[in-house]
Amino acid sequence: RFLTESIISPTLGAQMKELLAALPQAKWHQYEPANRDNARRGAEMAFGQPVNTTYRFDLAQRVLSLDCDFLAPTFPGYLRYSREFIARRRITETNREMNRLFVVETTPSNTGAIADHSWEVKPSEFEAIAKTIAAGTGAPGGGASVNLAWIEPLARDLQQHKGASTVLAGDAQPPFIHALAHAMNDALGNVGKTVFYTDPLEVE
Repeated sequence: RFLTESIISPTLGAQMKELLAALPQAKWHQYEPANRDNARRGAEMAFGQPVNTTYRFDLAQRVLSLDCDFLAPTFPGYLRYSREFIARRRITETNREMNRLFVVETTPSNTGAIADHSWEVKPSEFEAIAKTIAAGTGAPGGGASVNLAWIEPLARDLQQHKGASTVLAGDAQPPFIHALAHAMNDALGNVGKTVFYTDPLEVE
């Protein structure tokens, strides 16, 4: 039996597969204590298979973070995302409108600290709030069950920036919230514009 971390190197992955072919009774296990299993399972709920999701924050005029601290060093690609996000906030001759960041979170974060609008909610209320926001964007899986004054203007602002918005879900949120974020991006026309999907980076 072989125990490794998640393998994203094609070369090492090919070597492991050759080794397993030479030793047909061997088993290969991959494990990491800090992982992105919720994001992976959420993608499987939305697409029937895992995907790798990347974002173009330089093209996003509105960003909704569902408990996702994408500006923290723990988030994959944070350096590029931070640079693109901050560049979109600078007013220049070619960029006349600063982007707007909405954050709904259960714990204060770096991303929430610089948000234009942020709301801290109880973990027990998070799913219902996310479903209500999703219903406002027209995404399947949503449902209006929470009556909070800020949800309707938020959903309307996202609707007014179709194809130029981004919705992200944090790794600590359950798979359903990740699947809901995918549905919202699809309903808002963001896929192929600010949100892109590729095959998983992991070899297995």
